[in-house]
Amino acid sequence: MRVTIAGASGFVGRNFINHYKNDLKIRALSRSDREDEGELKWRSADLFSYQSVSPVLEGTDVAIYLVHSMLPNSRLFQGDFQDTDLFLADNFARACKRHGVKQIIYLGGLDPEKSSSQHLESRKEVEEVFRATGIATTVLRAGMVVGKGGSSFEILKNLVLNLPMMILPQWTKSNTQAIYIEDLIRVLKYCIGNEKAFNKTINVVNGESITYKELIEVASERFKGPKLLIPVPINYTSFSKLWVTLFGQTDYELVSPLIDSLTCDLPSPKIPEEIDSLIKFRTFKEMLLEIPLERERKKKSSKKFESNTVRSIQRLPNPKGLNVHEVSEAYSFWLPRHMKNLIQVKGNGDFLYFKLLFLPWPLLTLHRQKDSEDLNRVKFHVVGGILTKTKDTGWLEFRKVCGDQFTLASINNFVPSLPWYIYKYTQAFVHLRVMHAFGRYLNRLK
Repeated sequence: MRVTIAGASGFVGRNFINHYKNDLKIRALSRSDREDEGELKWRSADLFSYQSVSPVLEGTDVAIYLVHSMLPNSRLFQGDFQDTDLFLADNFARACKRHGVKQIIYLGGLDPEKSSSQHLESRKEVEEVFRATGIATTVLRAGMVVGKGGSSFEILKNLVLNLPMMILPQWTKSNTQAIYIEDLIRVLKYCIGNEKAFNKTINVVNGESITYKELIEVASERFKGPKLLIPVPINYTSFSKLWVTLFGQTDYELVSPLIDSLTCDLPSPKIPEEIDSLIKFRTFKEMLLEIPLERERKKKSSKKFESNTVRSIQRLPNPKGLNVHEVSEAYSFWLPRHMKNLIQVKGNGDFLYFKLLFLPWPLLTLHRQKDSEDLNRVKFHVVGGILTKTKDTGWLEFRKVCGDQFTLASINNFVPSLPWYIYKYTQAFVHLRVMHAFGRYLNRLK
């Protein structure tokens, strides 16, 4: 069975590979180059680029998707993680469809009983992206994955280790679920190529009903954490994000959507019959006995990028159901009028030139890519102009995703020629305002 894993260098991916690299032919995807290990083949792939993702999925039987994009990977990112999740999953789904992948397995989050959050809704949207391919899709839904190195669990562990006392906001009374990493990867292995799991959604749970307050209490007892836990009858999520970032020793971009999700009550379903025998750890307390007691004080990694790269992704309204060719043409038509003809857009064959009135040189020169010519994607490479530092990295793209439900406009890997802080507060600011205005224009189209 030839298995390709996106997100292979993450917590779940690393554990899965360590356990099953001798049982399966695994192709592991990473942004950086790594050495192969016997049957385990590492391949470098940028999920933001379809051209990068597509070749590495050739010959794949089962594709496993373990990616969640809450941390930016460019110096400036304009947009939100929901649209980024859609963009990345769509690239992966297109590549799976092109190469005849037989099954897609996606690890998402449990569906809340009542109100949801952007984080959990984003995971459901990604589910729909994969289902829209027509490929047999297996969705695994899990709560917090417990194990040494898991991001959510390490945040909890660091909190109880670093705080002498803890205030428990109202959201700590929300119901949640936890699953031990070894249980999860056993379920993941069970699903690979298993027709009983095709086109099914499986809640990967341990059967225990527990609140976040109880998680904190059990973890505090295990790791000799704070004895004083003070419940308060308010939901101050903004302050919670700050102190969890500080004392949980992690990034605010990761913490913020997670805290928003903690206000949601997650269901406590019974263990599905087909995976009951695979779940060994039935309580959170049992899981913690497998975790080393030593204190790990990790410093937050500083964000370093190879260059002043820019990424901007916006979800556009499209009530008239325009295809992406019509959306891209509408943008070229609308922009000069919106800018009072200060910016002009001129076409010459497959090239578009963005010019400033009275300036002889183009601001940007875009080249339409014919290999992207379909009804769901239009792509322009940035190949020149005085506002770009490179002529072979950046691109502008319009695409439809999730069975034409959404329209995304994006700029990727753009490197500006302006000094960084001048660019950030001029060109970048203008671009974001322009894209929001273009969205309002699409809403008004007759």
